[in-house]
Amino acid sequence: MWKVKRMKALIVDDESRVRKAIQLLVRWEEHGITEIQEAANGQEAMEMIPSYRPSLVLMDMLMPLKNGVDLMKWIHEHYPDTKFIVISGHDDFEFVRNTIRYSGTDYILKPIEEAAINEAVDKAASAWRAEEAERRAAQQQHVQVNEYRPVYSEKLLTSLLEDPSAHAQVARRLKTEGIVPESAERVRLAVLQIDPSDSTLFERFGHHLDLLMFALLNICNEFLQKDGVGIAFRHFGSHHRIVILVWEQIGALTARLHDINDGIHRTLSRHMHFGTSPAGSYPGDMPKLYDKCLSSLASRDLTVLSHFIHDGDEVRSLAGDLPKALQFGSYEDSWKLAVLSGQPNLIADAVEAWTHEIRKTGVITPELLAQWDRDIERFANQVIYETAGAGSEPVHKLYREACSELESPNPNKYVFSLAEWQHYWTGLMNRLSSVLLSRTQSGGELIRDITDYIEQHYQNEVSLYEIASRFHVSREYISRKFKQQHQVNIPEYINRLRISKAKILLQNPALKMAAIAEMVGFKNEKYFSLVFKKQEGISPKEFRKRLTDFM
Repeated sequence: MWKVKRMKALIVDDESRVRKAIQLLVRWEEHGITEIQEAANGQEAMEMIPSYRPSLVLMDMLMPLKNGVDLMKWIHEHYPDTKFIVISGHDDFEFVRNTIRYSGTDYILKPIEEAAINEAVDKAASAWRAEEAERRAAQQQHVQVNEYRPVYSEKLLTSLLEDPSAHAQVARRLKTEGIVPESAERVRLAVLQIDPSDSTLFERFGHHLDLLMFALLNICNEFLQKDGVGIAFRHFGSHHRIVILVWEQIGALTARLHDINDGIHRTLSRHMHFGTSPAGSYPGDMPKLYDKCLSSLASRDLTVLSHFIHDGDEVRSLAGDLPKALQFGSYEDSWKLAVLSGQPNLIADAVEAWTHEIRKTGVITPELLAQWDRDIERFANQVIYETAGAGSEPVHKLYREACSELESPNPNKYVFSLAEWQHYWTGLMNRLSSVLLSRTQSGGELIRDITDYIEQHYQNEVSLYEIASRFHVSREYISRKFKQQHQVNIPEYINRLRISKAKILLQNPALKMAAIAEMVGFKNEKYFSLVFKKQEGISPKEFRKRLTDFM
């Protein structure tokens, strides 16, 4: 006999005093409610309900962000088993009509009366318990998929994929229970991988993964067990994978998987992707065969839309005819310059150039997408470290926070879109650029550091490109900030510094003009004289002569 579980309640009202009053007025234990939580508005309630899963919601009507009508409609659509009571200060017919429309159990007016609210809670709790008992009874009737696959058998079969030390014991139990026959020696595996982003498919099953898995397992086992060739089971460690084990007619696995996929398509209007393994020994090779299946799925070509049964060895045998996988390292410099420029259009161009080359390769696989995504993450971390040095940890934190709102595409999605990845990578780099730019803009020491560097190296060839590379900031940004602080651009500042140093050296009559020019960083005496005269109004020789006459 199933035992009805204890109940939880959620109080939703934007006034804390009302929530407190409800907490005090309701005799929760009498109604079998053992846990109560609160939310300040409908939006907060919607964020809590998926994980908290209350049996009863007591809600206000007029709230910020999401009001009571929004919340009751959402509950009705997504959690129809949840009961709710409206507690409102407004005797509004439209509110009452919506409460009835979305299956609310009661509508109570404020100020709240103890007897009225307890009567309403008792009514809702009793209805929920009665329906829960019916749900549990129905669940008990359908809990077994078939006589060969009780729940514990799935756990045993999963352990064959993960725990070689238990193989002998588990294999004996599976044979004793008649789940895997005594004759099983050579086997093959296949893994069916569900796309967790397929919202339309999940909606069909009320967003209950267990129900979807139940349906898929029934279809798979219908094709496997009618001839006694194998069994399909749910992998307990991976929510979206079904494993198919065949011990008879293993050479016909691909054809059988096509039959299964046709059956899935007739039932669910979907084709599923399967990764297959070569043949191996049972049970010793099971972990290795399972890894082969995952590798086959990871190496499937996402640009091919009509191929659903994937053999990793077959893909690798064709690799000689395919272009070499694109390496992100070749694009890091252009991405870095774009990020440090702080200009979104340059970032978009850099990412576009990268994804354009991906398209040209002709083959895109989940493992390549995952690798490129890791490379880009490593690149972002490296740029932060190079830019911030010892102070990189706070910058890393800011970058992670800035990227938290971006949803990373799933490389295993059935419907592949490179544009989706391009948009995601562009978003990452824009956030990286913003974090780095905000740091440099807030740090006035940057221009001081650059000025110090120039004053220490003025006698050498100091270019804007060199400075930008050394300080990991765009040339445009340095030019703008430097001129704001010094009122001259960098080349002019360097020339002024060199001339000021030259004026000191010109006081030594033993030094020749050519030597002085070289000592302060000019390529030749002629250019030195030209710059000197432009800045001082007289030539270096005239300047020295005046010094001599003065002395």
